[in-house]
Amino acid sequence: MEQHGIKGDEILRGEGIGPEIAAVVKRHNHHLFAGTYTDPVDIALQAADSASGLITACALVKGGRLSEVTVKTVTKKAKEKSFAAGCDRSRIALIEPLLPLPEFYAVAIGGLMEIHGELGLS
Repeated sequence: MEQHGIKGDEILRGEGIGPEIAAVVKRHNHHLFAGTYTDPVDIALQAADSASGLITACALVKGGRLSEVTVKTVTKKAKEKSFAAGCDRSRIALIEPLLPLPEFYAVAIGGLMEIHGELGLS
C-alpha cells in the first residue's frame, strides 16, 4: 500500500495522461493521503475502489459468477460487517450525496462486468 496510487500516477503520466487525472489516482490511496474528500471525482474513486472489492467478494461466493451479482446481493452483503471485512464501507458511503447507493452499485457492477474476463470472473 506504500506505493498504491503513487505508481498509478507514474504509469498514467508515462502513458500521456494529464497531471490532473493522474493526481486523482495518486491521492486516492487513503492510507497515504488521508483527508476529507470533497471533489466529486475524488469521492467517486474512493467509493469505486472499495465497492469493487465488495462486489468481487460477492462474485466469489457465487462461484466466481459476477453475472449473478445483483444490487440486492451487494446491498445485503454490505450490511454484514464480517463479509469482505477489509472493505471500507465508509468510503463507499461517501458517494451517497452524489448518487443513491443502489444506483451506484448498479453502475459499479456494470463496470466490473465490462472487464470480468480480466478479473477471472464469469
